[in-house]
Amino acid sequence: MMFIFKNQKIKRISHVLLIFFVFQISVFAQADLVIMNADIRTIDNTKPRAEAVAVTKNRISAVGTNQEIRKLIGENTKIIDARGKLVLPGFNDAHVHFAAMGKQFFSVDLRNAKTPPEMVEKIKLHARFLPAGQWILGNGWNNENWTPNSLPTRDLIDAAAPEHPVFLYHSNTKIALVNSLALKLARIDKTTKEAAGGELLRDASGEPTGILKDSAMQFVRRFAPQFATDNKFAVAETASNYTAAFGVTSVQDLSADDHTEIYRELAKQGKLKTRIYDCAALSDWEKLAKANVKKADGDAFVRRGCLKGTAESEADSTARLYEEILAADRAGLQVTVHAIGFRANELILAVFERVIKANGKKDRRFRIEHAHGFQPPDVRRFGNSGIIASVQPFLFSDGAGKSFDSLRNLLNNNAALAFGSDASLIAINPLFGIAAAVNTNDPKQKLSVEEAVRFYTAGSAFAEFQEAEKGTIAVGKLADFVILSADIFTISPNDIAKTRVLTTIIDGRVVFETK
Repeated sequence: MMFIFKNQKIKRISHVLLIFFVFQISVFAQADLVIMNADIRTIDNTKPRAEAVAVTKNRISAVGTNQEIRKLIGENTKIIDARGKLVLPGFNDAHVHFAAMGKQFFSVDLRNAKTPPEMVEKIKLHARFLPAGQWILGNGWNNENWTPNSLPTRDLIDAAAPEHPVFLYHSNTKIALVNSLALKLARIDKTTKEAAGGELLRDASGEPTGILKDSAMQFVRRFAPQFATDNKFAVAETASNYTAAFGVTSVQDLSADDHTEIYRELAKQGKLKTRIYDCAALSDWEKLAKANVKKADGDAFVRRGCLKGTAESEADSTARLYEEILAADRAGLQVTVHAIGFRANELILAVFERVIKANGKKDRRFRIEHAHGFQPPDVRRFGNSGIIASVQPFLFSDGAGKSFDSLRNLLNNNAALAFGSDASLIAINPLFGIAAAVNTNDPKQKLSVEEAVRFYTAGSAFAEFQEAEKGTIAVGKLADFVILSADIFTISPNDIAKTRVLTTIIDGRVVFETK
């Protein structure tokens, strides 16, 4: 490039501007995050494989070879050496109950803890996902079932939850075990006097052991929340920590509990590690319409505009369902309906088809949640009407984790598929769902690993109108990735479910790493 200047002053000014312009380019070219030495399966047909990826701010800025991406490394670039491991787009679970996932960690059931180490492991699991400072409450431990059967002390559980106060009832509810942090919060030490009608067990030096009996339990219990799960922010944060541990960077919350503002506040505080599409009840369509909410309305982290209904077989319920879906669709909202069994699937397919005919063609993306147990003649109706089958392969599987669903039939009839789990009913782990789809009960229905991964990423993104934003690893898309411990495309299909998540990245930041 050549610049000719007749005026020396203009030449000097232009020279400065040119230097500034080149400097700006070099600054822009420096990536904030780079993943290198990876086996990247982009799920993007234009560039299926890559060695490295660069992120600028929260977007993918380059995908290519190690040599190409290395040029974008700057002084402040964070570099992740994947050491040849498989990198995929972050998983997107199309069907979860988000709050329920969080609530399951607020109370630990110790009835089946047959040894002290088992008790410790259960506490560790809860502490892993709960926000620091959140109480861990539990019950059911019984030292009489242990060998030796001596009462435990706070030393047993302190290391399991160093940042969480712990209060655990014995199977005999007149005895409890607490950790050191709980004693500290309750200001209990060797100087604390005994409670009338209670006993504070002490060691040889007079320090409390953590065992409280009868009325002495109230020393600590009054500091613990009576209903811990009433703290919806802590519940949602716990659920987000849980999903991140399994490489899930996006979820579609079908709980219909209207927690959108809670999720937005957590996102604002930087505590949300999950992108959430928050669905309301179908009966709330008018409230959303009056607020001028449309399908997929919101920002990159929290959106709403989807409605969940349930298929009924009664004539009056069916008529009401049709009227609500008709109105919601006209208002520009997305509708998804739960259906299990041939009658429910047949009914909702018919209702959706009637609404499509009444309201005309448009990009509405009706969904049937579960789409399980439909009759073979109905399979063509999914593809013909553009109705998405939002399925959960692991939920509907046999004891060996093999799906019962007619997945190949749906695919062969041009149906759009989105994969999910239905957590907290089952574990959210996407690798269980992928394994079930690949190792399906009927060999004629099984999917390839690539197909199963696609439906857990790009397919689920399409189901929430976000295919331009996420679901594949391509320039311009949101920087959401998961790094796995094994190459699920080449290992035995029977080993896919054993694969672990090593790292989860959302919005260009690491939110989970295996320790």
